Amino acid sequence: MAKQAEFITLEGRNMVRDALTSGQRINSLLIASGSQYDPKIKEIEKLAKDKGVSVQIIRSEELEKMSESKNAQGVMATMDAPEVKSLEQILREKRNAFILLLNHIDYEQNLGAIMRTAWAAGVDAVVASPNGVHQITPVVAKISMGAAAYVPLIPMSLFQAMNMLHKYAVPVIGVEVEMGKAIYDSKLTGPVAFLMGGEAEGISEPLQKECDSFVNIPMNKEVASLNVSVATALVLFEKVRQENK
Repeated sequence: MAKQAEFITLEGRNMVRDALTSGQRINSLLIASGSQYDPKIKEIEKLAKDKGVSVQIIRSEELEKMSESKNAQGVMATMDAPEVKSLEQILREKRNAFILLLNHIDYEQNLGAIMRTAWAAGVDAVVASPNGVHQITPVVAKISMGAAAYVPLIPMSLFQAMNMLHKYAVPVIGVEVEMGKAIYDSKLTGPVAFLMGGEAEGISEPLQKECDSFVNIPMNKEVASLNVSVATALVLFEKVRQENK
């Protein structure tokens, strides 16, 4: 089992600047020598120095090698992996909670991609079953491209999580092939928790019994299923679309 990452890497001018201005605890800032005189980079450097963050100028080639995205735009930052609130704390604080439940995720790359999508869609927390990848490993942190700093990842029994969600009147919608209505024909606005199955298996029957309803993603009948990170993105952004109508 991979170990929890001790720090998270942020890449790109906007991402690093936002982290510095949002109160995130940045440990160090790396600037590519070829970008150090760019006005935006100078602004980021000043923000970092004003906050007492260590700043290091390194060769542009070195920064590019370190970059997961290969488009760091001349700047990277590192920060400690954040402490995570409990699901109950989040539900107490957020009236229209937007929660994502993940059952048995096998691959760190998929969890990282899901975290990135969850951040972009405005998810309040991701709950991952301990029977799969369930923590911010170095791989998850890199693939998430900063999302791990903003979206809480909570390792927790899904049965306990679903009981908690019901306690706070947050409906749980299972996303399963050929079950329920198509996502485009279902009401996804308001407080909601989506339950996604893992890569190798769908939602187990015991978990299905805890769901309030089901939705599916319409697709070609010859395709058995979608990659879980792709399916998650489609569902989350259909909710975003409906909220913004």
